[in-house]
Amino acid sequence: MRILITGAASFLGSHLVEYFLDRGDDVLALVRENARGRERLSKYEEKPNFKTIVLDMMDIEGLEEDFDICIHLAWGGIGKAGRMDRAIQSENIEAAKILMKLCKEKNAKRMLFAGSQAEYGQTLEDIQKRYGENFDIKDIDMQYEDSPTFPKSEYGKAKLELKRELKTLGDKLGIEYVHMRIFSVFGKGDHETSLISSCINNFMKNKDVYIGECKQAWNYIYIKDLCQAVYLLSKKDLESKYVFNIASENNRVLMDYVNNMKDILKSKSSIIVEKREAASEGTPFLNPDISKLKEIGFKEVYGFEGGIIEMCDIKA
Repeated sequence: MRILITGAASFLGSHLVEYFLDRGDDVLALVRENARGRERLSKYEEKPNFKTIVLDMMDIEGLEEDFDICIHLAWGGIGKAGRMDRAIQSENIEAAKILMKLCKEKNAKRMLFAGSQAEYGQTLEDIQKRYGENFDIKDIDMQYEDSPTFPKSEYGKAKLELKRELKTLGDKLGIEYVHMRIFSVFGKGDHETSLISSCINNFMKNKDVYIGECKQAWNYIYIKDLCQAVYLLSKKDLESKYVFNIASENNRVLMDYVNNMKDILKSKSSIIVEKREAASEGTPFLNPDISKLKEIGFKEVYGFEGGIIEMCDIKA
């Protein structure tokens, strides 16, 4: 199959490029002219089943190549300011709808879109109001694909809006639509300021780790496990299901992950907790269920500990 991946130079995109290439698919990697991380794709340039396409999403109608499956990751305004900017998010919505129409012109069979946990809008502050400060994560309702959605950011609202609009448009055009609600992904190549990357860096140097209270429930999925999930969603008969949580099998309080990393790395670092002000949209509280994903054959290979071990090249 020929796979079009937009946002191919991103952390997620570059790993998906490699995953599909390794399994014999042809990959069209769509990137912006000045895309950060574009060098990640240079090692594939000599492969006969790989092609880089330099094109902005606003000019997507100019794409000449045909493809069978589209995996749409490209998205502007994911930073702190952009997440609350309705104008930027509206541009993302319009570009995605144009891309869906292009799928029809290119005789593509399926379009996968990277939705977000931000669509649920559940926060630690919400949970503490309902269950109190000393809640037990086992008592909290899990986030199912049909759970209520109350996004608090314009980013989350835009992703949720596209779930509805792309499904309707896809049905009209005869394109199968898959909405992937992606939770928190980690792995090699992630931003150096992410919690996982910064903790690993300090733990490996036995330097003190300064973090927030980390009381919220969280879910980390290793990048290679995520690639398996996306691959299955691109190939399997989904039996009319179209919204899937993309996450790990386990939900834990965020501080548990931090302590787990310290143990895995046998670090002598101290963990110093600082009380920090929550973002304007609140502190996300992630508690997903992935039963639907498991029904199509997904099974974690790495999990959190396996992912950290591979990231840090720890030998048995």
